[in-house]
Amino acid sequence: MFDRLEKITVFRKFLLSYLLILVIPLLASLIIYQVSIHKISENATENSKNLLNQTKEIIDQKNDEIEKFVYQMSLNPEINQLMNRTSSTDLNIAYDIYKVQNSISPYWLTNQLFRNFYIYFNQIDTIVSPESSYVRIKDYYNTHVYEGLSYDKWKKDINQTYLSRYYLPSTKVKMGETTEPIITYVQSLPFNNKENPKANIVVMINESEITTLLNRISSQYDGSTFILDDKGNLIAGDNMDKNLISFEKSTGEFSIKEHDKKYMYIETKSKNNKWTYVAVISKEKLSEDVNFIQTISSALAFFTIIVGLFTALLFSYKNSIPLNRLLGMMKITDIGKGTDPYDFIHSNVEEIIARNDRLKDQIQDQLPLLQDSLLRKLVAGEITSSKEARALMEQANIPLKGSFGYVGVVQIIHMLNELDKDMLDEMNVAQLFIQNEFTEIFKGRVLLSNIDKDQVLFLLPYDKKISSQETKQLEENLNLFIKQIAKKYSLKVNIGIGSSFEQLTEIHQAFEEAKLSLPFIQSIHRQGSVYKYQHQYQECNIDYYYPIEIELRLINAMKNGELNEVKELLDKIIIENVEVRTLTYQLGNQLLTALKGTIVRILSKNTQLNTVMVDEIRNRLDEQLTKKGSFEKSIEEIKEMVTEIALSIYESKSAGKQQVITRMKEWIKQNYHDPNLTLYKISEAVSLPEKMVPLIFKEHVGVNISDYIEDVRINFAKTNLTHSDDSIEEIAMLSGYNSAHSFRRAFKRNTGSSPSEYRKMLKET
Repeated sequence: MFDRLEKITVFRKFLLSYLLILVIPLLASLIIYQVSIHKISENATENSKNLLNQTKEIIDQKNDEIEKFVYQMSLNPEINQLMNRTSSTDLNIAYDIYKVQNSISPYWLTNQLFRNFYIYFNQIDTIVSPESSYVRIKDYYNTHVYEGLSYDKWKKDINQTYLSRYYLPSTKVKMGETTEPIITYVQSLPFNNKENPKANIVVMINESEITTLLNRISSQYDGSTFILDDKGNLIAGDNMDKNLISFEKSTGEFSIKEHDKKYMYIETKSKNNKWTYVAVISKEKLSEDVNFIQTISSALAFFTIIVGLFTALLFSYKNSIPLNRLLGMMKITDIGKGTDPYDFIHSNVEEIIARNDRLKDQIQDQLPLLQDSLLRKLVAGEITSSKEARALMEQANIPLKGSFGYVGVVQIIHMLNELDKDMLDEMNVAQLFIQNEFTEIFKGRVLLSNIDKDQVLFLLPYDKKISSQETKQLEENLNLFIKQIAKKYSLKVNIGIGSSFEQLTEIHQAFEEAKLSLPFIQSIHRQGSVYKYQHQYQECNIDYYYPIEIELRLINAMKNGELNEVKELLDKIIIENVEVRTLTYQLGNQLLTALKGTIVRILSKNTQLNTVMVDEIRNRLDEQLTKKGSFEKSIEEIKEMVTEIALSIYESKSAGKQQVITRMKEWIKQNYHDPNLTLYKISEAVSLPEKMVPLIFKEHVGVNISDYIEDVRINFAKTNLTHSDDSIEEIAMLSGYNSAHSFRRAFKRNTGSSPSEYRKMLKET
């Protein structure tokens, strides 16, 4: 068979190519191996030290996260307000505790490091955690029992004593049915108030968070790794062998048996908290690693040569067969003597390849439409399977590697209820500007789609779970975008973002939250802003009637000031829950809580409501929390509050537009004498787009703005014609006309007579 194959030119070329590909990297690898093997042994110690330093830096970063978290807690207004409470019986204390718990919940949900923390308020003897609040703090201790630490000692030493950046070494804590080693961090508030700490922030860190990092060294080098604080106390350790390492508690020093014989140790110290990181390494293990690498490298090289030779022969034979068959079908004779088979195949197949490239280009042109359609299906909730979503994304060539991200909506701020063709064209241009700026700021890794005439959807994907630092960076980028779009294109926008999603099927929920987070009233007199969706309450399995579509309709009706629609929706909710369904006391309270949550959401997201009215409604909500009333009375009070909010929003929108009209009229009366008065100058004066000026004026005044300007000028001219002897030309210039001719035409069009006839008629009378 080989005698026949050697006569085939194609086979020989394939075989030579494969052998060349095999030999070159083998020679290069041999040279690199000989040089590198001598460096492995020398650098083993340095590498282990680098690994220890990396571990130190990671743990320092976690400590920094805790420090930043504590600093944010110290600035939290709800926490500071509760810290200054002097008695647990103070008015509204329950609501203050609820606000604190609600404000710290996002940390518990978004950061694994803060899965178990609480704040002890000294003056009211209360513990508040993201999951619950404990007026009797012994209840919390019973679910988190420290080994060797009594309740009284735990309460005094950890919760009531002033501590600053204090770490309690690893202690076993029984939490429910399980017992875990816990490192406890404590920081008192206010800072530097040693005489009277008002609160202690306690973060309980699972030791496995630390030992998992230390294990990388101890397992790799068959030794131990541990951390000591600045006083010599053991904070945490991995693979701690008491027969190998001994500690002297009185001096805070440690010693290693058989040092310089079988083991060596390296240490490094953190500049942040003065902790000492120590790694004990087996010398024998270091040598074993080098010998093992030598053996494996030799075996792999030999195996690669044998397999490579066999593979080269196999692939040469296999790949030459189709080409020989193709040449046979093309009926080429005497190829080996005068014709290169590759050139022949290239010349005959070139047209096929060109057609294939054109087909690929056509498919590529359709990709934007396919991507936009898929994005709309995701936010609409039409795709319910993550597997299906990923398959469609791969087909549409959407670069979404992970399952995490944010969904947001960019709302263009304007004051028109309806848009004509010209305004729609301007909106399309504005949406194009928005997409270009987003693409530039986020370096092309954002997916965009126009979902409404004045809204742009964006989806920002992440490869892994989103950190608090990444969330902060996102908010900074969005605020930068708002400033740039206003500076470059004079566009004002609001941006609403929902909660981060962790599965592709959660994109729909995040999109709905983003829409809900946008303010109800768009004001062109305010700068754009970023609005984040805040969870007012957690949903549970309930049987009362208050579906999400009814809540959205209620919010939209209030946004538009449609009082009749608001009343009809509330009546429908009442009928469904009171007459159609028989609610228990518990379900009735859940319905009231849901309705109150809607009111709180409206109050927190709307910035143009009357402050006095907002405070009054909040007080009425607080009263409902403290007093017990009938279900019917509570529903009626909620109905009154919702109606008042809708009426106030309607009046605010009407007043805002009327103020713009008044400013237009006043500016025209002050500048009508300018012959170069244009719509552009008026739009600059009232901060509106040029094409919106005549539309808003006609909508609210009932006449064209050009006719109004002419009326102001002609009325001024009538006064001068009556009470002065100025010439027609002088009056024309004073009235804002470029020439007497254009003035006469406008005067006759407005009054039915020429200026001269009008003056003469007045003198005769």
